[in-house]
Amino acid sequence: MIVAACIVTGGTAFGVVIATTWGEYEYADSYYYKPGAPLPIEKLNLICDIGKINVKYNTTPTDYYVQVDLDIKIVGGFVEGKIFSDFFYPIEWINISTPISFELDAKANPVFIFGLSHRITLNVTLRTDVVYDINAFSSTGAIDMNVPDNIIINNTSLGTSTGSLVLNSAKNATFQGTLGVSTSTGSIKIYARQANFTHGLTAYTSTGSLILNFSQCIIGDKLIGTASTGSITVKSYNMRYVKDCNWNIHTNTGSIDIEILQYIEMNASITGTIGASTGSIDIVYDDSLSSVGAEFTCSVSTGSISYNSLGSGGMSKASGVISSNDYHDAINKYTFGVSTSTGSIEVLGQSL
Repeated sequence: MIVAACIVTGGTAFGVVIATTWGEYEYADSYYYKPGAPLPIEKLNLICDIGKINVKYNTTPTDYYVQVDLDIKIVGGFVEGKIFSDFFYPIEWINISTPISFELDAKANPVFIFGLSHRITLNVTLRTDVVYDINAFSSTGAIDMNVPDNIIINNTSLGTSTGSLVLNSAKNATFQGTLGVSTSTGSIKIYARQANFTHGLTAYTSTGSLILNFSQCIIGDKLIGTASTGSITVKSYNMRYVKDCNWNIHTNTGSIDIEILQYIEMNASITGTIGASTGSIDIVYDDSLSSVGAEFTCSVSTGSISYNSLGSGGMSKASGVISSNDYHDAINKYTFGVSTSTGSIEVLGQSL
């Protein structure tokens, strides 16, 4: 009874504190970078302890090479009468020369500890005629990057500790440097249409789903998608390759769905592995060229392996190997080792 009374009393007291310190805090400011002598590649670092980072490109001409619009709204207990310095350390804004850096560090304020209502957003606008190295990281928050048509980007690194990542790349965008995205807890989604990934890409999530959706893109190097705990979806439509490349798609615990639709010449061959420790693997494969073929060498410790014809078929299953009938005569091939310890493997396909 004494313990219960203390809990009730403590909870009531805490509720009173919340009520008496309830308030609303808003802050907005803009930060600019306009170099006197622009470099061929401008380096940009965006770092925040808490909040969402939105990266986009200008739709109308602008003098600034980088514009960061910081938007903050905090509502709840422990907010009444507070100022910026009660929630954050001074903003680090390096805009004299490259690398340009914007860093927002949060203090251990109760409003963040108890998860009360807050909106913290970095809206970053870049110029379409400038090539950037982009390094963006949010400890607690999401990152959303939209790349419009005909943009060239050098090295790109996007990461979060807790939060989702979304990268949308439009027609004829070129990632001429390395591209890496990662999160500890959160989903990753990459949507690309007619984009050029010169050095391939790497995507990793520890806990969360991974979606890689490519349509008519060009890949110049390896494609790596890894999840420790979570599902993986890869969709490949009419891809072309600069050279023979390697795919590595793996999850420890979760399902994998692969869709490969190849109706144009791919110009190179792809080898790799698709694997899960615990989870099913479903593959849809379809090509319409005699010069293109596929082979999936499947293995399961506990589970089943099956092949079902899609349309006119043109593929066969012999033991654990599912392959196009024209695989050995094809000029360019998809060749994968597919494995799961506990779970089924199913291939639905056709090859003409």
